[in-house]
Amino acid sequence: MGVLYHLGVREKFEPQGCPAMADDAPNAGDGLAATQTARETTSGYSGLTEESGPFHSLLEHVSTYSFVLLFAAAIYFSIVGLAAQGRLWLIAPALALGMVAGDFVSGLVHWLADTYGSERTPIVGGSFIKWFRLHHVYPKDICTHGFINTNGNTCILVAPLVVLCLPFVWDEDVSATRSFSVLVVVLMAATTVATNQFHKWAHEDAPSLLARGLQKSRLILPPAHHSQHHAGPFDAHYCIANGWLNPLLDRVKFFGRLERALAKLGMKRDAGSE
Repeated sequence: MGVLYHLGVREKFEPQGCPAMADDAPNAGDGLAATQTARETTSGYSGLTEESGPFHSLLEHVSTYSFVLLFAAAIYFSIVGLAAQGRLWLIAPALALGMVAGDFVSGLVHWLADTYGSERTPIVGGSFIKWFRLHHVYPKDICTHGFINTNGNTCILVAPLVVLCLPFVWDEDVSATRSFSVLVVVLMAATTVATNQFHKWAHEDAPSLLARGLQKSRLILPPAHHSQHHAGPFDAHYCIANGWLNPLLDRVKFFGRLERALAKLGMKRDAGSE
């Protein structure tokens, strides 16, 4: 018996020959209160396989391939604009800023999903929040996702941002400031899109040689760094693109301070997330 996944268009199914695994997995009523025992029983896997519906699968594929083309076009026009103004040296700071901004976006979204609402929250509860929190129970499930399955949903959300950026840089006489700004935004978008892939590699037992090299160089999220978030109570190291911001944000208690500020405005955390 399947349960809806991500925007109501994905379903998880019991694999044939493994009926007991479905009993170990949290159901729709108590999924967010699953215990450490459940985590140990499944070794981080729920035992369920995941498939997208036909329409959503098509949307994921189209968005993923479109994002690659849109990203390439935006990067090309931005660099051409910088070259025309003799400002190619701005590529390096744009890359750094884009990767830092993307890491922050990943942390902010992660924190929001872990902290506010519940699986019963309208629209985003069962399709978004629930799966972030189940990841704490079944962290290895992400390793079973294919490339499109891992990155498609993010491409659906982020591709329109790149589309909006393109008109700002395809003019012949574009300023260096505009080219630099678009380059930063597009690189932030690319880092955000790649976050799920980096997150998946951080959970894999044997990632590819490329992934291990990027992890060791700290260009993407290293497993040891991310494991500090999964150590419980899951209230630190929220950034999951490269994790560069985690030491600073944790040291200044950024998300705790933000939570207290929002509480004063009447926005309370979900009791089940504590």
